[in-house]
Amino acid sequence: MQDRKPLVAVGALVLTGVLAACGNGSSSGSAQSGSGSPTNATKDTFCQSFNDIGSGTTPKEAADTLSKVGTPSGIDSSARRGFVLLVDRLQQLPDKTNEGDITQMARGLTGQDQADVTAFVTFYAQECQGLPTDASS
Repeated sequence: MQDRKPLVAVGALVLTGVLAACGNGSSSGSAQSGSGSPTNATKDTFCQSFNDIGSGTTPKEAADTLSKVGTPSGIDSSARRGFVLLVDRLQQLPDKTNEGDITQMARGLTGQDQADVTAFVTFYAQECQGLPTDASS
């Protein structure tokens, strides 16, 4: 059985990377739930949505950006659930989020949630960062 601790750590790093771009500004408006996000985003639009999260972006604004774009149709169900979980967790973070909040959020994931976030992180990395899959090695 595979040890999930390194994968959860990678997931936490991705969350930290996404949220590191989030600043301390105040949020306006309300983000929709990740489960209502589109499932037909193009790869370019999906990947760009993460790049569009800037230093003045609050976690709620990041969640709104990601949920408006959604995920590509080729994402598997576990990775999609991980995306939804990420968006929903971003909505719950305070505007002035710090690294400790992010770490605590990542540690709060259990069981299937960990597996789903890991699946999403893997999908994102393969699609947007050009990392090789296990099958290509």
